[in-house]
Amino acid sequence: MLHNVLTHETCAKCRICCSFVKEDAWESPLFSKEDMERIKKAGILEDCFDKVCKDGREVYMAHYEFHDEKEILLCPCLDEKKGCILGSEKPFECSIWPIRIFCREDDEGYYLGLAGICPAFEGKNHRKLLQELQENGLGEKILALKGRQEILKEIQEGYQPIYPEEKSV
Repeated sequence: MLHNVLTHETCAKCRICCSFVKEDAWESPLFSKEDMERIKKAGILEDCFDKVCKDGREVYMAHYEFHDEKEILLCPCLDEKKGCILGSEKPFECSIWPIRIFCREDDEGYYLGLAGICPAFEGKNHRKLLQELQENGLGEKILALKGRQEILKEIQEGYQPIYPEEKSV
């Protein structure tokens, strides 16, 4: 979804979005039933995931067993040589990372936040990303999915607001 600002090659070299320490496990994407069907067809065992209910919707989350705070575990859909086995069929949250949809603290709308940890954007001018969000309507497309409560995140440190949705008056 962010191909104009983030190349496949850049992501393939990094994969930070597919690896988690215990503190960042909340970042792990949620998978729909449809995602799970594709995952099963790809040969990944269903027991690598936990079924959870989020805002009344049944979804799946990768099952991680951390042995210490610094241990790094990989998403079960990540093949270390080939990358994500889901390719272009990856969950929505994965397709827009390093962007997340956050609820405003005052519950008066939503905004898009950019993960400061993504090496592709770290310390860089975000003008090209903002242009993509504004001019091509990508920001509105992403915010249009705010009704899917399971993809909304609570405000987190390390995310820079980059595309606020204006409050309606």
